[in-house]
Amino acid sequence: MAHLSTSIKAGSLLFLSGRLAFDTDDNITGGIEKQTSLILAKHFEELAKYNLRPENVVKAGVWLTEKNDFQSFDSAYAQAFGDHRPTRSTVISQLAIQGALIEIDLVASFDSIVG
Repeated sequence: MAHLSTSIKAGSLLFLSGRLAFDTDDNITGGIEKQTSLILAKHFEELAKYNLRPENVVKAGVWLTEKNDFQSFDSAYAQAFGDHRPTRSTVISQLAIQGALIEIDLVASFDSIVG
């Protein structure tokens, strides 16, 4: 296990560490849409531990390994968030674990969100 916290509450914000698409057997498989959906589902489970929902997310940081995966990633991301549109940064980068196509971190708010 990496030396990090899955999430930390600071004031009215909850910071969720970057997450990779590890399945229940600690393997990373599948394409960008599958990995995106799995990561966000696990993040949403973490939010629920704090009685938060995807609509509480105010910021997402996204690292893709392939520029050509952007459209498919964005489609899976939009499906996960529905009408809610958090702010987001997306960059192309190498990732530390082989097979990982994407990493996502989130910031959520315990306060009401306007916008």
